[in-house]
Amino acid sequence: MTTELKIIQIPINQLKENMVIAVDIIDPHGRMLVGKGYEVKSPKRIKDLLDKYTIKSIHIYVHQDKSSAKEVFPIPDAKDMSLINALDEEIITFKESFSSIKERISTDFQHILEGKDFHINTLKEHVNHHLKIFDLRTNVFQLIEFMRKMDKTLYTHCYQVALTSYTIGKWMGLSKNDLEELFLAALLTDIGKLQLPKGLLSKEGPLSYEEKIEVQKHAIYSYHLINPYMNISHKIKQAVLTHHEQINGKGYPLRLKASDIPLYSRIIAVADVYNTLITEKYETFTVFDVLKKMETEYKSLLDLNILYTFLKYIGHCFIGQKIRLNNKETGEIVFIYNKQFNKPLVKLFSNNKVIDLSTYQSGLKITGLVL
Repeated sequence: MTTELKIIQIPINQLKENMVIAVDIIDPHGRMLVGKGYEVKSPKRIKDLLDKYTIKSIHIYVHQDKSSAKEVFPIPDAKDMSLINALDEEIITFKESFSSIKERISTDFQHILEGKDFHINTLKEHVNHHLKIFDLRTNVFQLIEFMRKMDKTLYTHCYQVALTSYTIGKWMGLSKNDLEELFLAALLTDIGKLQLPKGLLSKEGPLSYEEKIEVQKHAIYSYHLINPYMNISHKIKQAVLTHHEQINGKGYPLRLKASDIPLYSRIIAVADVYNTLITEKYETFTVFDVLKKMETEYKSLLDLNILYTFLKYIGHCFIGQKIRLNNKETGEIVFIYNKQFNKPLVKLFSNNKVIDLSTYQSGLKITGLVL
């Protein structure tokens, strides 16, 4: 019996285990929910996810008997199918659990705002719970991309900065204890913003001089909130107070310079700039534009050794990333130049051609990631 591979469209209520998605499932905002080639393990989970976006039908692969048109369902051959499915499964699970992650951070912040006691084991347990994300095979920076599109609250920003700081610390070879302290310090840096006048952080348009000074006070507010806790180390408290200091001495609140700024603070500063830029410039900047901007415009503000460690390694995190170009074509990144972050080598899906955006003459550029 000979069969051929066929794509059919079915209502989502007909989705069954082991069916294989044939076309990327995209939400109304252009974000990928489930990728092409994903083998369904839990139909209910996929149905619940698609219901949230009122997606009523999907395309799947089937094998069809050429003579009788009988349709059977196993899985088409696909390169690295098991890995693709595992990664897709991780992303779906992460999306489902993200609200509980944010809720945990919110609860801990409220605990501190109210001055309630925190046992050291509770803090360690919560930090270890958050760090389980690094057990996943999915790249943490791709998960940050999902996060920033799902939620723009203070809690999410703090979590993103903490994850980025921890990753930089790993690249720098910090000890396990230092990494855990660094993560907690980064997570707590902006808790003081919850004490700012209501509406100040969400104000549209430029802030007045007085308002800018008030926002800057959040570092002091954060420090005073955690200072009473004897089980939070001095290094963490120091980092929370000084995470907005700059190498050139023009930061706040102490106007420290260079190596006078604690190491944790210098790492958190790089992580904070990255996550602030990818959020604020979301409509016009890609992550690659942000990396180029950090390299060219932040040299006098950030520790150069830490900045270049970050830039050196983060490029590798986006190898294989699906992207969209300004001519509407899609492809994947196959190489990123250290000095041309926003102009990598890209393999086009339409013809498998590899093009070098750093030398391409037609003005092609990346306009966004396909997630």
